[in-house]
Amino acid sequence: MQFFTAFFPSIGDFPLASASFSVWMDGEVLALGGISFTLLSLFGYVVHSQIDKKEENVSEEEGTSSFVGEQEVATGSDLAEQNQFQNKEEFVGLESSSFHLTRANEEKKIYIEEAESQEFLCHRFYFPIGGKTYEAIKTFLDSLPSSSGENWEVLLYNTKSRLEIVASKTGTILVFPSETREGSEIVPGTVLWKLEWESSPLGEVRMISPSSTSLGDAEMGLRLDKLVEQLILAGESQDEETGWGTYSFFSQNLEEEKSEGEDPKILVLLEFEAEVNLLSDLKSFGRWWNSRMEGRSPLSRIRKNRAAGILSPGDWMRFQESLSGLMEFLGPDRVRLNVGAGVRIRKGDSEWESRAKKALHSSKEEGPNRLVCL
Repeated sequence: MQFFTAFFPSIGDFPLASASFSVWMDGEVLALGGISFTLLSLFGYVVHSQIDKKEENVSEEEGTSSFVGEQEVATGSDLAEQNQFQNKEEFVGLESSSFHLTRANEEKKIYIEEAESQEFLCHRFYFPIGGKTYEAIKTFLDSLPSSSGENWEVLLYNTKSRLEIVASKTGTILVFPSETREGSEIVPGTVLWKLEWESSPLGEVRMISPSSTSLGDAEMGLRLDKLVEQLILAGESQDEETGWGTYSFFSQNLEEEKSEGEDPKILVLLEFEAEVNLLSDLKSFGRWWNSRMEGRSPLSRIRKNRAAGILSPGDWMRFQESLSGLMEFLGPDRVRLNVGAGVRIRKGDSEWESRAKKALHSSKEEGPNRLVCL
């Protein structure tokens, strides 16, 4: 750094002594002048150095304070971001905890609902009862003594594993309600017998009477055993969801129809398809079938989506004429139906069922809503 040129005017700008001055400058004056100039220069140097040093200190302090300020700002910003991040983490953590808690509660709720809805192992019956189930209960109630003070009730488990009253007897009057109701609480004076088969419950028999029954324990036990056996056979022959016959009922009925009568008979197999659960549609079809056939041809559910029936020639003609109305009734946009039929050519025809199955297969190959008869 050039201190003089930077702080003072150049030496050349100063007026120089000339011979015209009135006072001559001898050696002593020159020496004193040189010393004074040197001291003045030294003073200027010192002052300039102090000022430069002061400026540097000020600059350094400003730089330091600026850097410290930036550090503080950055640190404050980082702290704010860190606090915000921590708060965010805490918030997310709380949300996560809440989510897990909610999930745990939901899982617990689902588990409880599943536990509550879990059905224990029992024999279930289709209501309102009919067929062999109806016959078994009626036979049992008819065998009981007819006392005016006794009230008997038979309860069975429905498809939801709940006890419902299916029949009652007061004196000589038997009642089979069309609409069943759940069994009420057991009142004082009620005698109860559990209906079980191989430790699996079927239902209950209740007697409400001011006095004990006239039947002895052994005699009552025999009647209850017979009722249970008949209910088991009835349950095996009746579909619990639709009330139709089961495959075992169909097989037994088919063997009987093969060897009975000389007139032609038509075995009809119907297969339903839908995008949703078919149970409600099957029940609707069952009502439609019963209204057309008037109980002459019982239906059997031989698969989840397949039904079977045996028709006379007259009922077969009426069935064919009603097919378009049936599809309108079920809804052609929701349900697809394929029908295969086989004609019994002669008594004891062993190929009767095979022809009906082949006809159903051919119907499905041709597309939905087709009928094939062989």
